[in-house]
Amino acid sequence: MATVENVLSSVFSTIPELHSGQLGLLSGVLVVILYWHGYRRESLALLTGFYLLALGVVPASTRGLAVVQAKPWYFCSLLLITTVGAIGGRAVWTLLSFRIRSKSLESRQRDA
Repeated sequence: MATVENVLSSVFSTIPELHSGQLGLLSGVLVVILYWHGYRRESLALLTGFYLLALGVVPASTRGLAVVQAKPWYFCSLLLITTVGAIGGRAVWTLLSFRIRSKSLESRQRDA
């Protein structure tokens, strides 16, 4: 039976890789919260900033970014997976709610 420890050790071989992935996931959640609350442009700017910081393109204090810049693959991949998944989920949610509203409006018009 697969335990959490077995799964994590098969994906992440060291603790810095795990921490880099966790920071990417949490950064993605922050971007998603901003996006869902209507700050679309700002959230995409924050996503770009996080990505460029992780790759070392934008200079920053190396103290806090040492883990992320040592293993940027984990940070960037979890950041993008979280963000793209939630933005795609938001688009699907909006599309479905629009279709449901238009169908209910059509049925009301037929009944009247």
